[in-house]
Amino acid sequence: MPSTPSPVTSRSGTRWLAGAAGVAGLALAAGFGRMLIFRAMERDAFVTCPLGELTAEALGVPSRQYTFASGDRELHACFVAAPDPHAPALAVFHGDQECLSDWAPVQAMLHAAGITSFVFDYSGYGASTGRPSVRNLQQDALAAYTQFVAATPDACRHHVMGFSLGSGILLDIAGRLQPPPDGAIIGAGFRSARAAAVATGRVPRWLAWMLPDPWNNAARIRKLSLPVLLIHSRADATIPFSHGEHLARMARGPSRLEIFEDLPHNAAIDPPHIPAFWAPVIAYLRTDRLT
Repeated sequence: MPSTPSPVTSRSGTRWLAGAAGVAGLALAAGFGRMLIFRAMERDAFVTCPLGELTAEALGVPSRQYTFASGDRELHACFVAAPDPHAPALAVFHGDQECLSDWAPVQAMLHAAGITSFVFDYSGYGASTGRPSVRNLQQDALAAYTQFVAATPDACRHHVMGFSLGSGILLDIAGRLQPPPDGAIIGAGFRSARAAAVATGRVPRWLAWMLPDPWNNAARIRKLSLPVLLIHSRADATIPFSHGEHLARMARGPSRLEIFEDLPHNAAIDPPHIPAFWAPVIAYLRTDRLT
């Protein structure tokens, strides 16, 4: 005949079940809270901007304007071919609150330097339709890279660049790019989405653990075998220089950290600072050497 548990054992088992249920309830509540915080953050995390009037054409550089599909959205891109079809080519994943018109001076400068460039606007940015979200931007990045490769069949090398917000978007999908690019450039990159949210003041440090981390750049750069040129300024007031240092330490493939002392965060597209920011990038694209 089966033995009957003692009252002590029964009470102990009941307490254990109650404790387990409490832990499960807390975990469920925490998970639900994380989801709510993530959705609220995702609504406020992206600062889009309308397309401006400045174009590469207005700067005297011939360009080709693209529209292509990403899911049910239509994205816009600007392609500026170098005079030599075999020139190295660069696809740009731009930052937040930026669009094609902000990058027109950069594309004109790259054209003058003999480098082909492809810049696109994410969902909801510039004239691209839809709204930005982590999932949509992932789709956008993959669709844009396909367009970039198709537009540059004769390029001697293909490189990709993620600037600021674009660093997370690029590193998120870098391992899925086919064919793989020859190298990557990370400008003003952040350590992780959580760390960036704290650094920019969007989330208090004590709440950061509740926030999902869709773009953990430090973890992803550890898995990246591509050569990586990292660029960061000690004077960056948006993404602290320590983030760039951390990414450089985490990189396992060939890499180099190019350090500026006094350039602002948006130096890549800020006309007075464009020549200084892009000098090491152009040298790298021309030679494909990090040293």
